[in-house]
Amino acid sequence: MSMLRQDPLTGRWVIIAAGRSGRPNEFPLLQRRSTAEGRCPFCPGHESDTTAEVVALGRAPGARPNSPGWRLRAFPNLFPAVGAPEGPESPVLAPLPPELFRGGEGRGRHEVVVYSPDHGAGLATLEPAAVRELLEVVRDRVREFRTEPGVRFIAPFCNHGPEAGATLTHPHLQIIGTPQAPLLTVEKLTRLKRWRDARGGCLLCALVGAEREAGQRLVAADRHWTALAPWASRFPWEVLLVPTRHAPCALPADDLELASLAGMLGAVLRALRQRHGDLSHNVIFHLAPQPAGDEGYADPELDALRPDSAQLWHAHIEILPRLSRLAGFEAGTGYAINATPPEEAAAGLRRLLEATGGSA
Repeated sequence: MSMLRQDPLTGRWVIIAAGRSGRPNEFPLLQRRSTAEGRCPFCPGHESDTTAEVVALGRAPGARPNSPGWRLRAFPNLFPAVGAPEGPESPVLAPLPPELFRGGEGRGRHEVVVYSPDHGAGLATLEPAAVRELLEVVRDRVREFRTEPGVRFIAPFCNHGPEAGATLTHPHLQIIGTPQAPLLTVEKLTRLKRWRDARGGCLLCALVGAEREAGQRLVAADRHWTALAPWASRFPWEVLLVPTRHAPCALPADDLELASLAGMLGAVLRALRQRHGDLSHNVIFHLAPQPAGDEGYADPELDALRPDSAQLWHAHIEILPRLSRLAGFEAGTGYAINATPPEEAAAGLRRLLEATGGSA
C-alpha cells in the first residue's frame, strides 16, 4: 500500500506510491506520438487489460460486462495512488519524534473514467451531450467516493498530453479520494474564512462579481457559470470556471447548471485547441473536503473551521494549459512566472468564442 507523508516544514502532503512505477507509459521522453505504439489497455477489445468496470454506458441490452460496445466505462485504477486497506493499519516506519514525521497509510480510492472508445478523442472534441454525460458519471462516482470510510478529499481531474502528466493517449479522466485534504485546500478554506470574518460573504463570489463587472479577464459567462483568466494566472492561458450559485461541489445536481457547465467547459477547451493546437493541459475539479465522522478532518486547521467548513467552500474548476515548463526558481520558491498576461489570454479566447458563436 502507498503511504502519505507530511513535510514538517511546509505542511505539504506527499503520496509515496511505489506501485505506480509499473504503469504503461507511451511518453518516456515526453514526445507526443501521432499513433500509439503497442497495445492500448483502454481501447475497445482490451477490456481484460483493466480491472473490472464499475460503470459502463452504451452497450446493447444483454451484452456481457467488460466487453466491447461501450461509449464510456469506469473502473478502479490498476496502479492506484491510494487504495483500500488490505488489513489492519500498520505503524508508520519513521524516526522519532512522531510530531516531526507525521504520516499514515495511503488508504483511499482511485478510479479511471474512459469517456470515449475513440483513441484520438479528447474533451475538446466531444459533443456537448457527451461532456454532460461524462460530468453526470463523475458526479455519481464522487457521491460513491463520499461513502468510502476515511476519505476526506476527492479530486476529479484530467491529464491530457505528456506535458500534463498523461502516460496514455487514450482519453480518460481520473478520480482520487484521499484521507487528508491537501495543503492548497486548507489554505483556500482559511482565506475564505478570513474574508468572511473581515468583510462578510464569500471571497470567490465577490471575485466573480468584480470580474464580470470589469470584463478585462472575462472569457465567457451565463446565468450559471463564469469563465475567466485569473488575475494571478500561474500558467499561460489558464482559465478558471466558477458556478454562480455558491456551492461546495462543482458537479451540480441541477440539470440546467450541469448543461451550462458542459457547454462552457467544452467551448473553452475547443477555443484553446483552436489557438494552440492539441496542447497538453490539466482540468481539475476543486470540491469541498469532508470530515470523516467523529475523526473530523484529521487536520487541526480544518477542524477549527467546523461546523461551517462546507458552507465556506465555493467550488471551482481550473483549466491549466501546459505551454511552459516548471523551472528551478518556480519549483524551489512557489513563485510562478507567466509570460502571457491574463488580460491578453482572455481577449484572445473571447475573440475565438465570439467568432464561433460560443462553440469554438
